[in-house]
Amino acid sequence: MTPDQAKEALPVPVIGVGGFGRWTLQALRASPTVRVVGVSDRDPIVAAQAVRGSEIPHYGDNRSLLAETRPAAVYLAVPPMAAVDIVELCAHRGIHVWKEMPLGRNLDEAVELVRLMDKAKLKLAVGTQRRFAVGYRRAWELRHRLGRVFLGRTHYLFNWGPKLDWRGDRTSSGGGALLELAYHLIDLLGWLLGVPEEVYGHNVSECGAESSKDIDGSPARRYDTDDSAAAILQYRDGCMASVVTTRCSGPVSEELTLHSHNGSLTANSESCQLRDPDGSVLDQACDDGGPLGTFIRQAEAFARAVTGDEEAYECSGRENLLTQAVIEAVYLAGRTCQPESPGRLLHTAGLSAEACLSLRPVEQDLGAQAEPAADEAALDGTGQ
Repeated sequence: MTPDQAKEALPVPVIGVGGFGRWTLQALRASPTVRVVGVSDRDPIVAAQAVRGSEIPHYGDNRSLLAETRPAAVYLAVPPMAAVDIVELCAHRGIHVWKEMPLGRNLDEAVELVRLMDKAKLKLAVGTQRRFAVGYRRAWELRHRLGRVFLGRTHYLFNWGPKLDWRGDRTSSGGGALLELAYHLIDLLGWLLGVPEEVYGHNVSECGAESSKDIDGSPARRYDTDDSAAAILQYRDGCMASVVTTRCSGPVSEELTLHSHNGSLTANSESCQLRDPDGSVLDQACDDGGPLGTFIRQAEAFARAVTGDEEAYECSGRENLLTQAVIEAVYLAGRTCQPESPGRLLHTAGLSAEACLSLRPVEQDLGAQAEPAADEAALDGTGQ
């Protein structure tokens, strides 16, 4: 980065540099759009190792980081139970926030975070980075060529292993495979198809059962979050989509397919293929750049929204309320053994799908428009 670029770049820190925070930090350091002014982690050793060999300061305390670096925006990659206090602190200090998914541990918490940042007139974005991957981005561009979709299929399989730590505790994480892995799938389906009218679903914690064993034969540690989940999303126009996920089985596999009478569209993060009804390829895209490019595009999109003071921006907290509502409805359906409505859950929270979509850029609008005054009333807690 040249001195002139550094002067124009948005000053940002990264809070939480273990796990996905490492990717976030790497992406930000590779971008001329931002300037990393510090990192923090609950483990000071992890923070120091993350910036070893650079002049970027590291902290073990978030308040010291924010007070000393005075950033315009923060990139937040901490476990869900730690995020609420940090978002509240940023709102108080006038700092925009990008945070790793999920938006909240449940819909109520997600709504409160969005209202908190809206009240402070600050931007809140969520790390649904699949939207910036070449394969899925091309699927979004080609979706109109399918016409009316009658079937969607998605899956995400991943073997997390036996050491779940906070991910095994519902109070800390909010949920398991459905909230953590399927969040990406449900966000993509919402992006491409809109909000489902009803959902059916079930989830299990088979590996956390009392009878389960670790690989060495010893009793597995008990936990109360789901290992696997399956859901059917039903749309008003008759389309349906399936979501299947597990964190207990490899190899890693992730894919989305949409079917219509005009053909099919199959995508993952790296590739996309549009086929005719007989299976012949009509269009395709491929990316060999790996996940870093995806993270860079997402990080830069949020930075541009902040520096350009854009009212509409991608992956806003408002829009992520739709994903949270679908997931909460799937969990509820697993308990009631009957279909549940994401729209009803939103209505109970004083929201509508139109209000949640009000910050989506115009070119991404799926047809739902809302009056600005109604949006503001709905999200500040005064709407009905």
